[in-house]
Amino acid sequence: MKSKKNLTFGALLLSLTLIVSACGNSSGGSKDQASGELPKTNKVVIGVSGGDWEKNIRQAALDKFKQETGIDVEVVTGTDAEWFPKLKAGNGKNSPYDVLVLQPDTIQRAAEANLLEPLDTQNVPNLADLYPSVEERFTIDGKVYAAGFSMGQLGIIYRKDLVKTPLTKWTDLWNPEYKGHVAVSSPTYSAGLQFLSGLVHALGGKESNATDVDKAFAKLAELKQNAVAFPDNAGSIQTLLERGDAWVVPFWDGRAFAMQDSGLNVGFAYPEDGPVAAVASWAIPKGGKNLANAYKLVNYLSSPDVQKAFSDLSLYGMTNKNVQYSDTLKKRVQVGEEAYKKLTWVDYATATPKLADWTDRWTKALGGSK
Repeated sequence: MKSKKNLTFGALLLSLTLIVSACGNSSGGSKDQASGELPKTNKVVIGVSGGDWEKNIRQAALDKFKQETGIDVEVVTGTDAEWFPKLKAGNGKNSPYDVLVLQPDTIQRAAEANLLEPLDTQNVPNLADLYPSVEERFTIDGKVYAAGFSMGQLGIIYRKDLVKTPLTKWTDLWNPEYKGHVAVSSPTYSAGLQFLSGLVHALGGKESNATDVDKAFAKLAELKQNAVAFPDNAGSIQTLLERGDAWVVPFWDGRAFAMQDSGLNVGFAYPEDGPVAAVASWAIPKGGKNLANAYKLVNYLSSPDVQKAFSDLSLYGMTNKNVQYSDTLKKRVQVGEEAYKKLTWVDYATATPKLADWTDRWTKALGGSK
């Protein structure tokens, strides 16, 4: 009788073990229950921005990663607006992506919704060499949810042959000599929202203070006489500058330097009252099928050699403190902890829920879109 009871208990224990093991591996990324190791696969799916960004990241990293590791890299192009709803719908399970390049607001929302894997130096050793002033922006309750990568900075691009007075701060856009030649984007375009944030801070305020936001919109209304157009994409901005319709535009440093290299006679100014951070970072969604490879890839993308290669192609500063920049880039781009500490970061927790209202107020202040 005792032997029969022991046999029954043993069978029950075995059944429970199998059930727990099966449930633990349902996403394809959970650790093996016996060894504590992540299951090995031979693939990783990464979501990146399209166009030149995809071309540059392939050349700087993804093609080499595949050659060096033998891991097949599937590249999916898209945007945060496409990716976040899919992550939210999956609720941390069966993610179609293993790694995504995300903007700060999406990282914040996804982390708070428990949709991202926290990162640490055990799984991503190069995390230790990323600038603290950047990584603290992706840290919630002591856990890091993204590895900063490309450090775009919003400043002021201008036609060197048409602008006589050097620009040094955001409020220089109100200079009467630029009447009819300033282009500003609405908050629905990332450069526009970043500019609004830069203006709020330049006037000594914060987005979380309604009075400070009111002050910024009142200031925007005074810019109406200088405004010539309200572009909502990078191509439109380049066209306005090429034609000479716009002389001065809030825009990103890497894009500005690329225009210089293409032959356009433009300069770029980092406003002394704070360029605005436009950072692209790597995050790992929960529920991916290739978690071990995702960690390997994010660590690879965070290495100084890969970041240097991407910087050479994109003309942006990077986040690894050990990147050895080219002499040409160092003369143009503000990089390093001291520069990054001075950046203004959009308060997305405040801005995102108010985006529709702010866009309406922006339109009323400046008179619509051209």
